[in-house]
Amino acid sequence: MRFRLRSSGTIIRWKALSIGILFLFAAVVQAPAQGHDLASTIAGMDAAAGKFTSVTGDIDYTKVTVLVNDSSTEKGRIYFEKNKGKLRVMLAFTQPAAKYVLFADGKVQLYQPRIAEVQEFTLGKNQDMLEQFLLLGFGTSGTEMLKSYNAVFKGPEKVDGEDAVRVDLTPKTPSVARKLTRIELWLSPHTWQPIQQKFYEPSKDYLTARYRGLQLNAKISSKDLRLPIRGKVKTTKH
Repeated sequence: MRFRLRSSGTIIRWKALSIGILFLFAAVVQAPAQGHDLASTIAGMDAAAGKFTSVTGDIDYTKVTVLVNDSSTEKGRIYFEKNKGKLRVMLAFTQPAAKYVLFADGKVQLYQPRIAEVQEFTLGKNQDMLEQFLLLGFGTSGTEMLKSYNAVFKGPEKVDGEDAVRVDLTPKTPSVARKLTRIELWLSPHTWQPIQQKFYEPSKDYLTARYRGLQLNAKISSKDLRLPIRGKVKTTKH
């Protein structure tokens, strides 16, 4: 019996081909994690919206004023509840000073304990615009979002090490466009809730909202959705 031995060059070529096939296979296996597009993102948001009832978590709001190169950051907690189509949202800031912003029952209330004052704003015809802002990503149906915004899918990105997919939005409604020229939205590909939002004004100033440790559909205490007013306060209605 005779055996034919391959040359060393042939063996090297076969090894190189085998390694190449393994790398290709690994890339194909990993591709679904990076395989989102606008259609799959909208579908993910649609599915998540159908299950959404509430969310709580930490928030950082950073406002940048471009003209004077100034920025300020507020830190606190968000409590967001959606029940039978009605919204109750509390932004409870603790840094740099205590401040509470409550959106509920067609009005916004701003409570500043340091000066013992509550400012109350009736939303009226502006409620739809404010709800668009508040709902952007939190329990938002992707299909509904596309009715109000033109969307461009920017692909996968990292936000402080977290996986995210980014979508850039421009308002379709002139009244909204006069307030916001563009919105950048980073969503978790696991929960389809916002990790970060960036709102650009016509002046080029912008607000960045960063969310951490979000808990979906957790029970929110009623006291977390009320202004924690203590003592005598002055109330001003607008």
